[in-house]
Amino acid sequence: MTATALSLVAGIAWTTAYVAIIVRGFRDRTYGMPFVALALNITWEFTYAFVEPSPYALQIAINIVWFLFDIAILVAYFKYGRPEFSLRYDERYFVPWSVAFLAGCLAVNYLVAREFDGHPVDAYSALFSNVVMSLAFLGMLGQRGNAAGQSLTIAVSKGIGTAAATVVVVEDTRSVLALALGVCAAVLDTAYALLLRRHTRAATAAAPPRSSSPPPPRTAPAPADTAPEESGR
Repeated sequence: MTATALSLVAGIAWTTAYVAIIVRGFRDRTYGMPFVALALNITWEFTYAFVEPSPYALQIAINIVWFLFDIAILVAYFKYGRPEFSLRYDERYFVPWSVAFLAGCLAVNYLVAREFDGHPVDAYSALFSNVVMSLAFLGMLGQRGNAAGQSLTIAVSKGIGTAAATVVVVEDTRSVLALALGVCAAVLDTAYALLLRRHTRAATAAAPPRSSSPPPPRTAPAPADTAPEESGR
C-alpha cells in the first residue's frame, strides 16, 4: 500500500473518530477528548496547516479539516467541562488555565517546528502527541469511571488512524524512534479499547431490562355500587 493510500486511511479513520467524538460529546453533554490531548492536537494542526505548512498538499488539507473538527470539540469542552474541572480545582480558573495551556502548547509546537526545520518534525511531534493522547484517554476513562463522551467507534478509529500514520512515517524515515512511538501508541490504544469495552458491557448489564411485551390495554373503571335511596315518607 502506497504512502498516499495509507495517509488517506489515516485521514478517514481520524475523521471518523473526530465526528464520533463531537456527536457523542454533545449527546452526553460532556467533552469526548481529554483536554491535554485536545490542546496538543488543535495547536499541532494550526501550526502545520497555517504557520509551518506540511510540504504535502494532502496533509495540509487533512490538517485543516481536523483543525475545524477540533474547534467543535473545544466548544464542547468550554460548554460542558467546567463541572469536571471544579472537582479538582477552583472553578474560577477554568477559562484562564485552559487558555494558558492552549497558548503554551501552541508555543511549543511552533518552536519545535522552527528549531528542527528541514526534518520531518511534524511526523515525530504528531506521533509523540498520539502517545500522550492515548495515555490521556486511559486517564479520562479511569477518572470518570464510565464511558461518557466515549465509544468503541472512537477507540477503534483513532487506533487505526495512528497505526496507518506510523507505517507512513516509518517507511519514509526508517526511524526507530518513530517505530517506538507508534508501538507505544498501539499498545495504549488497544488497552483503552479493551477497558472501554468492559465499561460498556458492565453498564449494559447493570441497566434495567426493557420489557418486550406491550402494556396491558386500558379499561374504564367499573361503576361504584350505590345503594337505593330510602324514602323518608
